[in-house]
Amino acid sequence: MSVALDGKAALVTGGASGIGRGIALAFADAGADVVVGDLQRNPKDADATEPTHELVRERGRRGAFVETDVADPSDAEALVERSVDALGALDVVANVAGVFPKGTVADTPAADWNRTFDVNVDGIYHVLQHAVPELSDGDHGRIINVASQLGLVGREEAAAYCATKGAIVNLTRQLALDYADDGITVNAIAPGVVRTSMTEDKIADPEQGPELDDAIPAPFFGEPEDVGHAAVYLASDGARYVNGHTLVVDGGYTAR
Repeated sequence: MSVALDGKAALVTGGASGIGRGIALAFADAGADVVVGDLQRNPKDADATEPTHELVRERGRRGAFVETDVADPSDAEALVERSVDALGALDVVANVAGVFPKGTVADTPAADWNRTFDVNVDGIYHVLQHAVPELSDGDHGRIINVASQLGLVGREEAAAYCATKGAIVNLTRQLALDYADDGITVNAIAPGVVRTSMTEDKIADPEQGPELDDAIPAPFFGEPEDVGHAAVYLASDGARYVNGHTLVVDGGYTAR
């Protein structure tokens, strides 16, 4: 079984920081060229300083950055066009860009609710509208949508996030049916608690941190590269018969 991505052209939204960064660097380590689409060039993670696309280049692969808000249809179109211009083709798209407002349905402002859907769900739609024709032109089309364990189970005060991540899980199944005949596989990854700028405050909190730790059977929190390894597998020839699946990477959280 081969999990190499030698010479493949990959686009990662939300690739400047966190899980997106972990996926982009894992792709580069596996031999892929990578375009990073994000709102900002520099990483948000406390222990990261160098932009993701520059680290891709340091690994001997082609890397580029495109400033993008995937909630903006014109930005998404330009992102795909510039990715193809930079890499000459498009083989893999990883939709990672996301936001996570805290709140119940009753106390989440409409603007926050709508923005969460605009980025987490509509962003995938905007990117894939233009990426699917490019993926169909090759013989190795791969779409990987990053959902969440909270797309499979609920959590208090995470109404908008849970709703969008559940939508991604089912959208992934639907996309897999639409594009199987085009040779494109579509899968999702549902990460659990992973050390990123979105979770570091919770992990460090003297009350929330131990609670999260107790809820995860694994004796450690996940790292972005743990999700990156899963994405490399789904993007590889080794996963050619995996389609419409959600791969859970959560240390056993949802097994309870």
